[in-house]
Amino acid sequence: MAYRHIVIRNLAKLSTKNEQLVIQQEQSIQIPLEDISTITIEEPAVTLTSVLISKCTDYHINLIICDQKRMPSGLLQPFHRHSRQLSVLEMQLGLSKPFKKRVWQQIVIRKLENQARCLELVHKADEAQKIYTISRSVESGDRTNREAYGARLYFTKLFGEHFNRRHDDVINISLNYGYSIIRSLVSRSLVRYGFTPSLGIFHDSQTNAFNLADDLMEVLRPFVDVTVSIHVNHDSVWSKDIREKLFAILNYEAVWKDEKQSITNGVDRMIQSFITACREKDPMYLVLPELVSLNEHKYE
Repeated sequence: MAYRHIVIRNLAKLSTKNEQLVIQQEQSIQIPLEDISTITIEEPAVTLTSVLISKCTDYHINLIICDQKRMPSGLLQPFHRHSRQLSVLEMQLGLSKPFKKRVWQQIVIRKLENQARCLELVHKADEAQKIYTISRSVESGDRTNREAYGARLYFTKLFGEHFNRRHDDVINISLNYGYSIIRSLVSRSLVRYGFTPSLGIFHDSQTNAFNLADDLMEVLRPFVDVTVSIHVNHDSVWSKDIREKLFAILNYEAVWKDEKQSITNGVDRMIQSFITACREKDPMYLVLPELVSLNEHKYE
């Protein structure tokens, strides 16, 4: 199972040989393609061979391209590689509104619970209890918009009373970078299992190609939030060190229905469980991650 996330931050040539990624810099490094989940290109002067790009689609490797500010701006994914693409699409199109509302309810509840746990990890237990209370009042489809209500309280308690998600500051840049990484990981898994990411459960923007990824990644946002809260403040400078801390999230350990797995591997399990939930028309089959600690998962 793929578990490596490669980030290219310096001038390099990327190619492939014998089913391995070849990184040519001052020295040449080779990494088995089957081990790679994502390749992120931060350096504008990196060159890639067309054969490598083709191999990335063969191995379901997300190729993430960054802009001059080193923010993710583009994503290469495989195109319709699933053996039953049409049957999965028909399943998506056939999902009932009541089912989608109950799935969204489960997602919002877990997101709020993970936000509360995030506050606990930064020693704000009283504030965390308020979020836990909100999570217990989420209705089907989140009809009363508990998600937005919780978010207003949560972000001000985490980053300060004057924090605003619309501000262009280092905290928001860091959050957006982390969310982009998580989004690409979820969309990779969705495509791998034959889903059409633009068909969402709750998100339904006509201009968004990743509505379903945006639905399912909601439960993972607090993993980014707690990392930014610990490592970034208003005086920080957007840097390589911050980006490295954000990429480390992909190896965080989370609990997926009593089983500890990394975020990278757990996302695949989440998507597999979503397939089961859709087929059985029962949202209780959906396995969502629990934020427990900030430990890195140890592969045996």
